[in-house]
Amino acid sequence: MQMLRRGITVKASYGNQKSWLVQVVGAVKGKVPVLFDGGIRGGTDVFKALALGAQAVLIGRPAVYGLAAKGEYGVKRVIEMLRDELELTMALSGCPTLNHISRKHVRTKHERPRSML
Repeated sequence: MQMLRRGITVKASYGNQKSWLVQVVGAVKGKVPVLFDGGIRGGTDVFKALALGAQAVLIGRPAVYGLAAKGEYGVKRVIEMLRDELELTMALSGCPTLNHISRKHVRTKHERPRSML
């Protein structure tokens, strides 16, 4: 986790990154923007991070893979693919805009119902 001049970047390399995100978002209570960096591989990951309270996500590794594979076109294609998958996930979740994505759309590992059997 890094404190920036105007926000916080949550970058958890070990363990459950999304649990860290939930804790940081809860601690800052909207006073500063929270960015999520780590584990973003698809649009569903972007959706989850936004639902858990991140204002933005960082997509370094996918962009680097696109750059290595196809140069500038590869980076553009990676961004298009992330956007398309995010839009599909939003549609399937009933979210017409980014502002409609909320905490009710995801559960963390600790919030999942457990069987009593």
